[in-house]
Amino acid sequence: MIRTTFSLGILLAAILPAIATDINTVSYWPQFLGTDGMSNAPFQSIPTHFGPEENLLWKIEAPEGHASPVIWGDQLFLSGYRNNDRVMLAINRKDGSTIWKRTEQSHGEEEFTHRLASPAESTPCTDGKRVYFYFGNYGLIVLNVDGSLAWEKRMPKPRTGMGTGTSPILYDNLLILNRDGTDDPCILALDKETGETIWKHPRIGYSTSHSTPFIWGNTLRTELIIAGSRALVSLEPLTGKLIWKVEDTNAFPCTTPVATKDLLLFAAWSANSAESRDKLEAHFDDDLKITDEEMHNPELFFKRFDKDNDGAISKSEMPESRARDVFEWLDRNDNQLWETDEFSLLTRPIGRGRNLMVAIRPGGTDILNDTEFIAWEWKKDLPYVATPLVSEDHVYLVKSMGIVTCLDIDTGEPIFQSQRTGVKGEYFSSPIKADNKILLASNQGSLFVIEDGTDFNVLAHNTINEEIISSPAVVDNTLYVRSIKSLWAFKDTLP
Repeated sequence: MIRTTFSLGILLAAILPAIATDINTVSYWPQFLGTDGMSNAPFQSIPTHFGPEENLLWKIEAPEGHASPVIWGDQLFLSGYRNNDRVMLAINRKDGSTIWKRTEQSHGEEEFTHRLASPAESTPCTDGKRVYFYFGNYGLIVLNVDGSLAWEKRMPKPRTGMGTGTSPILYDNLLILNRDGTDDPCILALDKETGETIWKHPRIGYSTSHSTPFIWGNTLRTELIIAGSRALVSLEPLTGKLIWKVEDTNAFPCTTPVATKDLLLFAAWSANSAESRDKLEAHFDDDLKITDEEMHNPELFFKRFDKDNDGAISKSEMPESRARDVFEWLDRNDNQLWETDEFSLLTRPIGRGRNLMVAIRPGGTDILNDTEFIAWEWKKDLPYVATPLVSEDHVYLVKSMGIVTCLDIDTGEPIFQSQRTGVKGEYFSSPIKADNKILLASNQGSLFVIEDGTDFNVLAHNTINEEIISSPAVVDNTLYVRSIKSLWAFKDTLP
């Protein structure tokens, strides 16, 4: 059975009213994870082999930041920061030249508890007339495509040490934004032309979410899906009215929901929802097995890393790991050491939410837990940040440490499970699909091209020797990758 991943016509009618709906006539990747938020470029192809000296179309220096590139026609839009100032760019996607650049001065440096947190994490979106930039430490800055200011809206900074990972999306005449984790938590829908508030859905009690809103055009209706702390909800996109809720989901979601016309899928893992031993092991290496004695005696565990035998662990002694990434959070007394009395930060169960994947049928209302609208659940090899990828009858999960699982979308049964790329580390970048190829990117700079199919078949292992946090974009058979220092464009040079 060939399955349509999303009702593309619904989305095009909603955000591209002035543009022809034949997607072969328009080159665009207008929001986080593409046209429909599904990471699919169905009429495109990408090179199998690429790198600094192979199939490289161009490479330019990029400002710091983790926002993904978005594209409309020949313009590629990117946000970042430099010297803590907000930077917004329009780049000619064919040659990498700068079309315009706008900088807004920042007031004071932000403090984060994760080494990779950034003032510019949110991916902008565009409708071909305006570009909508969201900076968590400022609010919205909306520019016309020529770089002039259309409007802006200052907003209080969210309470998070991890940066602001959620991105704005467009639907109909609305700009929709997840504002969980602020002093006024809400889902906000603004008039995209003026910034006027159209509706506001309060989210009292919802802590920070890095998940981006998702429009689900299913067989019965169009829904706005929001993944928040311990709940997945559906709202009417034009009014903000609650349709349904699935409770007891992940406590700190970083992934975004995906869907077919018949099924909504949401998968998320976070340390906040992990058991104590799993939580500790996940902060280091999945091959690091911790004994019962070490769980009960921090001094025994610390001996693994305490090279100078001073009874504490400095950041330099910490191996490359999630624990090192959040060292400032572990060091509660700010003495540049992780000490045994701070060990419980990685072992105590928080007891909030569940790490799981859930598949939901359309048509439900109210609370859907334990109803016929829950098609299936899955609890193994869950992604931390990388959004799942739907490809016809399959859904791919990419877990930290390079662990890849493929499930049957109708049953949740594994097609293959726990396959490894061979490169560990984090996989923050979401997988994307072009033609029959799926691209996976590790934070260590490795980019794997795997075959879309029932076997785990790695077609190529490419590297660019720069850390990768952002998700790529594909337009005109060209792969656009933002690394920690650069923006790259790769295209097959063969005719």
